[in-house]
Amino acid sequence: MGDVFNLIRLKEYYMRADQASLNKKALFRIGIGVLLLGTGPMFVKFVRANGTLVAFYRLLFASVMLTLPVLIGNENQVSNEGKDKSVLWVLLGGSAFAINIGLWCSALNYTSASIVTLLDNTAPVWVGIFGWLVLGIKQNQFYWWGLGLTLAGSILLVRSSSASFNSQQFLGNMLSIASGISYAAYILITQQARRRVSSLKYSWLVSLIGAVLLFIFSLGAGSLKQSLSLQGYLLIFLMSLSSQVFGWYLVNDALGKLPAAAVSVALVGQPLVVTILGIFILREIPSNFQIIGGILCLVGIVVVQRSFNDTVN
Repeated sequence: MGDVFNLIRLKEYYMRADQASLNKKALFRIGIGVLLLGTGPMFVKFVRANGTLVAFYRLLFASVMLTLPVLIGNENQVSNEGKDKSVLWVLLGGSAFAINIGLWCSALNYTSASIVTLLDNTAPVWVGIFGWLVLGIKQNQFYWWGLGLTLAGSILLVRSSSASFNSQQFLGNMLSIASGISYAAYILITQQARRRVSSLKYSWLVSLIGAVLLFIFSLGAGSLKQSLSLQGYLLIFLMSLSSQVFGWYLVNDALGKLPAAAVSVALVGQPLVVTILGIFILREIPSNFQIIGGILCLVGIVVVQRSFNDTVN
């Protein structure tokens, strides 16, 4: 009897060790993904074109590049159950991502790369608010402290970078906040979709669906009439390869193995990468108030993550 008990304990030990190893690999992948995603705003800033047009070409190039790997790949659908729901979650994921990338690229035309990325990465806060309002999930005191810090930092960022409520920078800040909300929706949707669809296939479908939706929107808005230089197309292609194909593939893969809250907070590394690159490449030097606001946002998001961990435990 004692030998059986010891075998069970040994099996449980190895199972925990395997899970810990998988989590470490997922965290490493998402770290590389964050670095690649952090280069995205640099490309958009240098293209200097309509935001939805840049977003369309980014997803179009990505869907084309991912087509061959999907066709020759051996990744199968994760679950054969609920295929109708799989289609629904993929459509929702593509729609949320199209909205997010469109708002994100548009915001970069009006305000600094670091502010856009930071406000876009307030997603964990919106994840918690959605859980509270829609799903009835009770949040503990850490969440509310984190929410307060994030809101305070966001207000400081918006006011310190906007000369007035009618300024272009203020518009960019508002687009960034809307981008953060759509980002949270994408994270929540992707967590469900990745239970049914492989990472590579999901990345391809999200890019394809997003490209179609952004094409329709750009066509209606007249954005497709704007011509881009050969350099502009090349920059968007490089952004699509680094951020969309490789970066988001790694993030989507992690979303299928880690909790959405953990992934969303890991992605907070993006603003740090973008701020550093923005200083040296774009010469966007943040003011003292922007630095304080950014720190408050980052601390608030980390506190929100702490609240999620306490809730799970």
